[in-house]
Amino acid sequence: MKKIITFMMAGSIMFFSSITLSEEHIHEISTNVAISTDYMYRGGSQTREQPAISGGFDYGHASGVYAGIWASNVDFGNSANIEIDYYGGLAGEFSNGIGWDVGGLYYQYPGVKSSDDVGGDFDFFEVYGSLEYTFPNVQLEPTISTFFAYSPDYFGEVGDSYYVAIDLGLSLPYGIGLAFQYGNQMFDDNATAGEDYQHYSVGISKEISTFTIDASWYGDIDDTDSFWGDGPSEAIVVSISSSF
Repeated sequence: MKKIITFMMAGSIMFFSSITLSEEHIHEISTNVAISTDYMYRGGSQTREQPAISGGFDYGHASGVYAGIWASNVDFGNSANIEIDYYGGLAGEFSNGIGWDVGGLYYQYPGVKSSDDVGGDFDFFEVYGSLEYTFPNVQLEPTISTFFAYSPDYFGEVGDSYYVAIDLGLSLPYGIGLAFQYGNQMFDDNATAGEDYQHYSVGISKEISTFTIDASWYGDIDDTDSFWGDGPSEAIVVSISSSF
């Protein structure tokens, strides 16, 4: 059995979707949809604290190769009203049980005119990598994951961007999941994006039939003005998602 771990920044949560492939299932195609009270991305609302509807398609191969597309509505107060992400990479698992994932992600904002946007083009590309490990035979089945992304020219053509996130997931009784995340958004010294900032989230989730309900609290750590406005938003975000 091979496990493919892919990531997406969903409307309200960062989630990992796992596709398990057997030798009888060389190819796997899945779909995901979600509705959220907000689209939170790295400590900032992408919809001005309004609801978001998102969805995408994923393809996975037993070799560990995967690709996908995901889209959501956005609202930056100008011509941007949709975000489309294209991504692909290679994932696998070491013999010690640590899952790994490397790939690239392109963010596209169709219809945005450069003249509308101070700072330049919204579209940008990132390369990323992640590691994930679930401790076997340990109470609450803790899972720790780390994620790193680099863009040579981040959103708005502001310059080099570096992002690091650390996640902890716990399996509580009655099928309830508890998740913690810390994120640090950093920019190169010559970038025009402003100061680095840090954010966090705490969330609970529950699977009911084919749906997952998630409620998360998002907050900032250092009160520094973030890239997305006057500081990372503090908000409770609820989402309902499903994959099939």
